Amino acid sequence: MKIIKQEEYPLLMRKQIEFEFDHKNNKTISKEEALKEVSSSLKIAPELIKIKVINTKYGSNKSKIIANVYDNTDKLKSIEEFRKKPKQKKEKKAQVKK
Repeated sequence: MKIIKQEEYPLLMRKQIEFEFDHKNNKTISKEEALKEVSSSLKIAPELIKIKVINTKYGSNKSKIIANVYDNTDKLKSIEEFRKKPKQKKEKKAQVKK
């Protein structure tokens, strides 16, 4: 696994890092496996990392992984976890044909 690109976002208190992962004769790795690989290569706790994208071109043995690495867990939760309001069911009015 090697780092292709690294960008710093001080306002969001995070770094966005692009990795290239080589997986010869294996399938594309899952987000959980990618999280373990990224945390071990960066030596950062997995709770501070959010895997955004894993791209593999058809027939290729290399995957591109984009991960956001945060400074603290509070910032990760405030940005990555969205609080959606539950949808309210709308009742349709019964139309009477005359």
